[in-house]
Amino acid sequence: MPIVFRPAAERGRLVDPGLSGTAAFSHGSAFDRDWLGFHALRVLNRVELAPGARLPAARRANMEVLTLVLAGTYRVQSQAGDSGPVAAGQWHRLGAGAGVDVVEENLDPASTLRLLQLWVQPTHSNAVPAQTVATPAVGESRIAAPADALLPWGAGATVRRESIVPGAMFAVPATRGSACWVEVIGGELAYRGQFLRAGDGLGVADEAGFALVSSFGADLLLVELPA
Repeated sequence: MPIVFRPAAERGRLVDPGLSGTAAFSHGSAFDRDWLGFHALRVLNRVELAPGARLPAARRANMEVLTLVLAGTYRVQSQAGDSGPVAAGQWHRLGAGAGVDVVEENLDPASTLRLLQLWVQPTHSNAVPAQTVATPAVGESRIAAPADALLPWGAGATVRRESIVPGAMFAVPATRGSACWVEVIGGELAYRGQFLRAGDGLGVADEAGFALVSSFGADLLLVELPA
């Protein structure tokens, strides 16, 4: 399978009352039959909630939902519990399991809430719903994994957040019999003359490892996916 690029400019647009954003894959108002997910990664959205916005309840089931607060103060309530305030730099994990009704909220009445959110298929269906809020330690990059991570979860995927200093390279792992997705949160990376900037991503499957180069530094998410 060739390496696939998904630039921010070509992603679907999410537009709902109190919410706007982009969707790497088909989701909600951003339907796209050509981008229905990438292996077990089903949703990858950058979302903004208007000041004080509280979204109507939405059903989630049999998905591992991981949310990074980029700016603002987030709250999510469901049958799995009440997250309380989740601040910028913190992560929220929801194992939707057999099903929950989720209400998401921007707790700040004066500022926009910005989120990066991904949904990954779990290894087992109809688990007991669960949620966790966590703050990574300085230098801690292994965010979610089946074990030995900031947020152990019920998916076979591993999610890492990596900071690349200016002039350094990032080694994309070999994906023989597996896959991975690289999502640029901020900064810039280059691969074979093509630049990836905030909101851009690429998917890799059945490829040898290769390097991405960053002249000015980058903040990225790496999602390593099972076959």
